[in-house]
Amino acid sequence: MPLLETTPLPPPLDRLFDGRAFGHDAPAGIAENPACERIVFATPSFMRSFHLVLQAEKPGAWSSACARAGTATGRKIATGLDTELARLGEPALAALPLETSLAYIERYFSSHGWGRLQLDLSDAPEHGIVIGRLQQSYFVAALHDVDDFTDPLLAGILQGFFEHVSGQELGCIEIACARRGDPHCTFVITAPERLASIAPLLGSASAETIIDKLKA
Repeated sequence: MPLLETTPLPPPLDRLFDGRAFGHDAPAGIAENPACERIVFATPSFMRSFHLVLQAEKPGAWSSACARAGTATGRKIATGLDTELARLGEPALAALPLETSLAYIERYFSSHGWGRLQLDLSDAPEHGIVIGRLQQSYFVAALHDVDDFTDPLLAGILQGFFEHVSGQELGCIEIACARRGDPHCTFVITAPERLASIAPLLGSASAETIIDKLKA
């Protein structure tokens, strides 16, 4: 299957991913992002254990905890980008073309190993929907034997990032998963109340059916 094409990142933002933006001290076991904030990497075995612990603690704990953490992370990614843009003498994220924001979060996903993300704005002007398609998802690989949609962290990241960019309250959910035989994981980003209307379809209807319902 050919990989999804990500949006090219224009200068000067391409300098954030030229290999010099992230610092690594292998002997100390420390990695830092451009804002000198420490990054923690999680192996698949750790993530599997973490998932088992949360699910054993309380049904649904995995989804709710990861969604909250992801939303906070998405906002922090966006504010971190604003800091970098200021350092480069560029306008803040909300003042840049939306395509530039998409390019950044797509590149962020791939550089952090979450997977290869492609964001689609074609339904945004008329229907207020942004669609994200993710191949090679870290969570699909790490939790391959879990019979559930297990990417709430990534959905939260997209939600928090787009809330910062748009200045509006949004929601994001995964509507299809590669774990269940789909060609990629599919996310939709739109107003929270609209997502509530499609919740009963998750896991039983195709991504195309769900998107058509949102557009109706």
